[in-house]
Amino acid sequence: MIGNRKAVLVSTGLAVGAFAGVLSFLSWDRANQVAGVVSALVGVAALGISVFALLAPPPGPSVRVSRTGKAVAGGDGSANTGVISVSGSVATGSVSVVDTGDARADEGSANTGFRRD
Repeated sequence: MIGNRKAVLVSTGLAVGAFAGVLSFLSWDRANQVAGVVSALVGVAALGISVFALLAPPPGPSVRVSRTGKAVAGGDGSANTGVISVSGSVATGSVSVVDTGDARADEGSANTGFRRD
């Protein structure tokens, strides 16, 4: 997605530059021509900026886990004192895991930090 946004900015800049270059070879005698050129350049720039804004990624969730207690799982269970993320749920946000408690599992899994499932 970020590559698409950069491509939109670069192509918008190139289009505005090429359009300005082409228009610079035309006659600049009349004020209405200048007004038309300026409005056209502003219109192309506004279109590019609009597409750039539409392609912005949505803000993701921000997860903070700190000072958790102890977790113990028996058998083949799961002990967790940190964060277990379902695939894609914390894709664009930030995760902070600090000072988590002990997690112990006899035959299963234990997590005290961040794990993506």
